[in-house]
Amino acid sequence: MEKVWSTHRPGWLRWLDIALRTGHIAAAALLFGGFFFHIPFAQLQVWHHLTITTGVGLVVLELVQDRNWIHQGKGLVTLVHIGLAGSIHFRPDLVMPLLWAMLVTGSIGSHMPRRFRHWSILYGKEVREERR
Repeated sequence: MEKVWSTHRPGWLRWLDIALRTGHIAAAALLFGGFFFHIPFAQLQVWHHLTITTGVGLVVLELVQDRNWIHQGKGLVTLVHIGLAGSIHFRPDLVMPLLWAMLVTGSIGSHMPRRFRHWSILYGKEVREERR
């Protein structure tokens, strides 16, 4: 498969991406802070649900924009990130270490060099966005 270097995407899609990312970071920060300061989970449920909703929205948006996303570095890091989130439900005693690990994987996924973000385990090479 050849590299596709197109970076065109409709303006409304970019704004939706920015809004979802901002909402996800804000909700996750409030949820993380609540756990850090030992706020009862019942008081954090809104932030918990908003974090999940915005996260799902981000994944859907990525899949809509680029069908290669799931097998690229950025998609794989996201899958690890989601796996860590799911682990909290099985090991609530590890909530803080798991939240720290999620913070790290989220930062790595967002800021790793392009050659790693776009590297595909399926094709064994860098594959750029295929904007539709």
